[in-house]
Amino acid sequence: MTKHKQHATNMLTFDIEEWFHANYDSIAAPDRSRGSNFRAHMDTLLRICRETDCKATFFVLGCIGEDYPDVVKAIAREGHDVASHGYAHELAYKQTIDEFRDDVKKSVDILENLTGTKVLGYRAPSWSIVEDNLHYLEVLEEMGMKYDASIFPVKTFLYGIPTAPTEIHKPRVNGREIDLYEVPMSVMKLGGKNIGYSGGFYFRFFPRLLIKYAIRSANRRGHSSIVYLHPREIDAYEQKLDLPFKENFIHYYSVGRTQNKLEDILRSFNFTSISEHLKSNYKMDV
Repeated sequence: MTKHKQHATNMLTFDIEEWFHANYDSIAAPDRSRGSNFRAHMDTLLRICRETDCKATFFVLGCIGEDYPDVVKAIAREGHDVASHGYAHELAYKQTIDEFRDDVKKSVDILENLTGTKVLGYRAPSWSIVEDNLHYLEVLEEMGMKYDASIFPVKTFLYGIPTAPTEIHKPRVNGREIDLYEVPMSVMKLGGKNIGYSGGFYFRFFPRLLIKYAIRSANRRGHSSIVYLHPREIDAYEQKLDLPFKENFIHYYSVGRTQNKLEDILRSFNFTSISEHLKSNYKMDV
């Protein structure tokens, strides 16, 4: 049964990668010989978007475009935003600026050749735009991109800029405001600190009633929330990396319940892609 949606518009995003793409230290080389359920995951995500009348931004790895060109074309054909997630899921803060530029350009060239449309946005693997490499955003500006969605205003062992603005803005880099929108991940205050609630581990960890409350609260204040998930997060039976306890908990907690929670959230609120949100609310030029 279709539920009545709240009026405010939020943003739906997916980071499109395989089950073995991760950036924890000292991961054993995964056995890829058994393949994956990637195509089934993508069919499911696209179906859910259709059935809930939601548009999304799909941040796609360049190597996914090479391995699954038909999937990338299907995303674009259904009216979603195809954006870059880099080429091979390498941490941006472990790349030199030239390596970063080459990595992003390689992915953009692959995606644009597949879809025939300009790539407008980027999200770094594992939120790896941090304070030390914030100037890498100038590379995206040089490439003519319109937005970045790589900054998480929290602090974890892997990523985050806890002092970053929590609203969409044009960041200042090297003393000037760059011509690029930053779309930071949604956070709520808990114990005086920013914490995510609507994507990845946070989406899987928090009960849906709390997520709905947080989204509704943001919308009442005139703000939008961002949901993000990976294809592997909707499948408890997908292959798994051999990870230490903490990383395993973060990576796989509650994957068996994610799909139903996602469908419920998407039926309860309005969601669109980042590019459509920026065009409608910030008059973004394309």
